[in-house]
Amino acid sequence: MHTTYRPGPWYLIALPGVLVALPPETPADVVRTLWDRMPDQRSLATVLDVLASHAGGDFAALPPFVAAVADGTDLRIALRGDVSAHVGTAGGVQHFSGAELTTWSERFVGGATRVEIALGGGGDGIELPLGSGVVHAAAASADLEESRPAAAPVVAREPEVERPAAREPERAPEPEPARAPEPEAAPEPAPVSEPESAPEPVPVEPSVPDATLLPSEVTLAPTSEDFDQLWGATVHSAPVAGVERAPAAPASAQGDHDGATISVSELRALREQAPPASDAPTAILPVVPAASGRVRVSTGQVVTLDRTVIIGRRPRAARAGGANLPHLIAVDSPQQDISRSHLEIRPEGDTVVVIDLHTTNGSTLLRSGAEPVRLHPGEQTIVLSGDVVDLGDGVEVVFEDLP
Repeated sequence: MHTTYRPGPWYLIALPGVLVALPPETPADVVRTLWDRMPDQRSLATVLDVLASHAGGDFAALPPFVAAVADGTDLRIALRGDVSAHVGTAGGVQHFSGAELTTWSERFVGGATRVEIALGGGGDGIELPLGSGVVHAAAASADLEESRPAAAPVVAREPEVERPAAREPERAPEPEPARAPEPEAAPEPAPVSEPESAPEPVPVEPSVPDATLLPSEVTLAPTSEDFDQLWGATVHSAPVAGVERAPAAPASAQGDHDGATISVSELRALREQAPPASDAPTAILPVVPAASGRVRVSTGQVVTLDRTVIIGRRPRAARAGGANLPHLIAVDSPQQDISRSHLEIRPEGDTVVVIDLHTTNGSTLLRSGAEPVRLHPGEQTIVLSGDVVDLGDGVEVVFEDLP
């Protein structure tokens, strides 16, 4: 905004896009308050707020004033008292007056090109340029279109700052020493990457949950909580009937003899006490074959019932080994409904029984044509072909081809 004014008695506050005129009797602190607030609060509301505060909130006590605030070519103007304003647009000039008003007159003019305010009080006709400041004036005018080119000088100065171009020769020698450390690239692929490949065996872990663990694939090393099971198969020596043993000698006299070894004389006495052999033929006991059939788990595992089967999140077998090692089937249980060792399936002669291993959420037997039955923890329940045991968490066990 290019502003000019004619000297006179009124206070004229000029800022970019703002013209405010107040009468000569206006207190200096009101003028100073407007000057301080208008740069950050550039609106007519700010002018009216300062003047109303000075008048004690009585609008009738407001002093005469003119306030014009421009936003590009949009202009808002307010007048009160014996003052006038003329706003030029592409369609002509609009005239506004604040005379004979109880409060004030406020107008909005779009596409304004020029604004002139007449304050009265004479003036010598000299028009002086004004950028920003507070002056005494009788009239003022501002060209709104010329307020935009003010940014042009800023763009013109930008090329002047491009003096660092003279420093370009100084940067020329910098790239040459920068290439010298190229041999240092050799230590980068040093043995750092080799130790990182060591953790490759870790992916073996995820192979456990979804696979049927056969006896040859399981290590029965008990955990710390099962340490007492290591001694489950220990055989205690019992005294031999009819053989008197000498009291154990002190440790110093026994040497490496533990006191439980049978001497030659004791062995002879034991043979003499053996009952005579009977001529009756020995009865041959028929071998009862184990039950056949298989179980199919909904997670995909299929196991033949040639021995005991234990199903759970992390099934384990206690006091078992060799040919008695059961099948261990691990299943996923995102909701933790299935216990670590949840269900035991045991072939018993020509039948198959299931046992709920005292689980938290239990097991349910589903049989066609019958109501669901909840298994009693620790009790054996006979199952038939087609029966289904629901372990929870969407895991079911189906029995097939049972005898």
